[in-house]
Amino acid sequence: MPQPYQVYLVGGAVRDALLELPVTDHDWVVTGAIPEQLEQQGFQQVGKQFPVFLHPKNKEEYALARKEKKQGEGYTGFICDFSPDISLEEDLERRDLTINAIAQDKNGTLIDPFNGQKDLHDRVFRHVSNAFIEDPLRVLRVARFAARFHHFGFSIAPETMRLMQAISASGELSSLSAERIWKELEKALNTQNSNAFFSVLKEANALEKLFSEFIWEDSQSLVDILSKIELTPAQRWAILCKDTPLAELAQLHQHIRCPNQFKVLAEQTRSFLENQRIPMDSVAWENWLISVNAIKKPQPFVLLIEVLSLLTNSKLEDWQLLRNTIAAINAAGLIKQGLVGAELGQALKKIRADALDKTLSPFIS
Repeated sequence: MPQPYQVYLVGGAVRDALLELPVTDHDWVVTGAIPEQLEQQGFQQVGKQFPVFLHPKNKEEYALARKEKKQGEGYTGFICDFSPDISLEEDLERRDLTINAIAQDKNGTLIDPFNGQKDLHDRVFRHVSNAFIEDPLRVLRVARFAARFHHFGFSIAPETMRLMQAISASGELSSLSAERIWKELEKALNTQNSNAFFSVLKEANALEKLFSEFIWEDSQSLVDILSKIELTPAQRWAILCKDTPLAELAQLHQHIRCPNQFKVLAEQTRSFLENQRIPMDSVAWENWLISVNAIKKPQPFVLLIEVLSLLTNSKLEDWQLLRNTIAAINAAGLIKQGLVGAELGQALKKIRADALDKTLSPFIS
C-alpha cells in the first residue's frame, strides 16, 4: 500500500506572503509520492522533463520533489531525479535564491533550511548553493527580481554577483533561447523599475552578451519616466530603447523576437527622435502623421504620443491636436470635384497641411 505523501507550499507564494504582497500563484511540492498516486486522485501530468501535475479542481501546479544534475549546456541541460525518497530540503537546495527556497506545510509552519527569511528581512538576493552557476537563466531571473522588488531596497550579495559574472564569462548565456530571454524581459517591463533589470545585467557583464545592439545609459531622468504607473510594458520598452539607433534597434528586435506591438512602438519612437524635431513645418508634420497611421490607428497613436511627450517634455494635448486636425478632413468634397488617384492624394495632403498651419500649434514652424 502506498505511503501517504506530504504537500508543501513553496517559492514565490511563500516569499510574497512574507513580504506582505498579494499572492496570485501557488506552487506546491510533493514529497514521498510517485506519479501514479497523484494520477489516481485526478491530477493531470503536464511536465515532460519532470513530473508536474495540475490539481483536478483549481489547476494549481504540484511538482514531485526532485534533484537536478548538470549534464549538458544551458538551462535545459539537466538530468532530474524525482524518486519518492527525495527530501523537501534536497528539493529546496536546487532553487536559485534563498528567498525562493522557503516552504510552508499544511499547518502554516515555515521550513527554511537556507535562511531565506533572514535574507528577506535584510533585503538580500543570495544564491542557495554553488549549483546556481549551472543555470545561465538565473542571471536574467535575478535581474528581473531586482526590477520587481526594487522598491523594497534589495541588493545582490557580492558572492552571488560574482557567480553571475562567472556565468557571463563562461559563454553559457548564448545557450538561452530568444523566447526565454524575452519572457524574463517582458516580466521586468511589467514593473515600474524596469531600468534595474538592465543595471543588474550590466554589472553582471551580461548586458552586451544578451542585448548586443542595445544602447542604454542609466540616468535619474530615465528612472523617473519609467516609474510612471500608467505606462504599458510596450511604452517602457520604447522609452528604454530611445538611444538605440534605428538600424541597430531593428536588428535587436529580430534577435529577441519581441511581439509586434513592442517592436512598432519602439521603432516609431526612435524614428521620430532620429529623423524629426519640434517644431517642424506643417508639410513635415502631415507626412509624419500619415506615416504612423495616426488617423487609421488612433489607439496605437495615443501610446506613441504619450511616450514622445515624455521624452520631448511636451504637452500631450499639442500632439493630439495635430491628429484631430487632419482626422477631421475627408476627401468627399475633392472626389466631387473629380479628383482621383495621385492628384486626389496631393490635394488632400495640401488641405491637411493648410489646416495644421491654422492651428497656431507651438509644434509648427
